[in-house]
Amino acid sequence: MISVSTIVLLWLSVSLAVMGPIVDDSNNSDGPQVTTGANDASSGKWLTSFDEAKKTSIERNVPLILHFEAVWCGACRQMDAAVLNHQDVAKHLGSSVIGVRIDADRDPELIAKYAISSLPTEVVIGSDGLELARYTGSATLAEYTARLDKSGIRSGTDPNTNPILGLDDSLRRCLLVMRDGKVVGLGGFCPVAMMRDKKWLKGSEEFVGSYDGVDYFFQTAEEREFFFACPKEFVPGLHGCDPVEFQRGRRAETGAIELGAFYKGRVFFFTSPSNRRLFTNNPAWYAEGVSTDRIQNPEQFPFLKSMDLN
Repeated sequence: MISVSTIVLLWLSVSLAVMGPIVDDSNNSDGPQVTTGANDASSGKWLTSFDEAKKTSIERNVPLILHFEAVWCGACRQMDAAVLNHQDVAKHLGSSVIGVRIDADRDPELIAKYAISSLPTEVVIGSDGLELARYTGSATLAEYTARLDKSGIRSGTDPNTNPILGLDDSLRRCLLVMRDGKVVGLGGFCPVAMMRDKKWLKGSEEFVGSYDGVDYFFQTAEEREFFFACPKEFVPGLHGCDPVEFQRGRRAETGAIELGAFYKGRVFFFTSPSNRRLFTNNPAWYAEGVSTDRIQNPEQFPFLKSMDLN
């Protein structure tokens, strides 16, 4: 186990001749290759993109293993040679767990986010973003496969706990699709009154402004002008689509006005109380790094094709 604080000294002492990459991308039919594509995650491969691995973990509702390593770390190289590329490990990757290898020198933000102080370190994250386990130091093949067996039976959420059934009839949709195809945001309520004055007040058809292809209603022309001075201060996250369904189900489903939650000064809406609970337990997991890739119904909400999601 090597302290991250010794990076500089170790780097200077290691010859460039022995500092080859941890994973050899040459023909190696005996073990898995590292890939950056989430579509290949089911083929027994390690990913190198955290965002892709996170997305796949959420979609498949399986745990995510973050393997932190470095080229200068002797214990890391030992695990690479004897453990990580073994077929007994490969059979777990993409099925019972999603694995991503993270270079400590290239991803300092992730090192800080997960408080990594020594290498190698593995952090097991549930599909809801909550930490399930943490392992520090090298492991033998037997120890590692036992770890994967244990990690693979853990899951952040049950995929059947919240099937998409649509909103309860007693709840009001945040996004309204009109007969002429136009999309109305916040159910016709004024976004300035909601965010600035903390009041739910209906806007007027006389004062309408379109942002990202979504029409918002205001009470006065002054409110509309105030809105367009800084729209992101008033527009709900994903214009009111449920971020949990967006990440887990890869579907754009409109949330309910009655089911909102704030994160970093922005309001998000949800299709169910259980989704709102998932979000409030770990809002960054669902609100950050959002992508429209592989969304099943982009045609339902055309603004998804052009809007800035983050």
